[in-house]
Amino acid sequence: MIIKDPEVAKLFADDTRRRMLHLLRHNEMSTTDLAKALDKNHSSIIHHLQLLVEAGLVVQTREEKVRNMVQAYYKATANRFIISYSLNETLTDNQTFATWREGLLQSMYAGLETFGIKVPLENKARVIELMEICYQFERKAWEEAIEQQTDPGKLDRRCESSLQQLVISMKLCREKEHSAAIQELDKIIGL
Repeated sequence: MIIKDPEVAKLFADDTRRRMLHLLRHNEMSTTDLAKALDKNHSSIIHHLQLLVEAGLVVQTREEKVRNMVQAYYKATANRFIISYSLNETLTDNQTFATWREGLLQSMYAGLETFGIKVPLENKARVIELMEICYQFERKAWEEAIEQQTDPGKLDRRCESSLQQLVISMKLCREKEHSAAIQELDKIIGL
């Protein structure tokens, strides 16, 4: 599911809601199950769950009577949630989202070491800037590829993923700014 509503996208800035969605993508759970899994109090879970239900990200799937109480069970409405690249500028003013995005970029930068890449400290700011440019173009191309796919159920997951990556690569080849950022990153990082 591609999230294009900025108000719904803001819900993803909260760690508890992201963790809830992750759990509910894989399992049908009650508020009690979620509270235990996330080590949160029940009222907090209910609050976050209500926001997710109102946004259409989660639905109630069934009710079950447990010791004279009716307990509702929930599930995410999609297996994957993608915040549209087009919301980036809209959400930049949201401090929580901006902090989350900055954290993601810092983690990506730190993660370069897992590939044996050590970036000189004087290049850190530029590398992060270039990674953000690439990340945005790649998200845009990925979103376009997902929306372009007419019948994803026809392919097995391995084939689907490989074909999506091929379509994304073809789209990115047409983006001069993305190519320039990749080339500059390659010069700085020197793979």
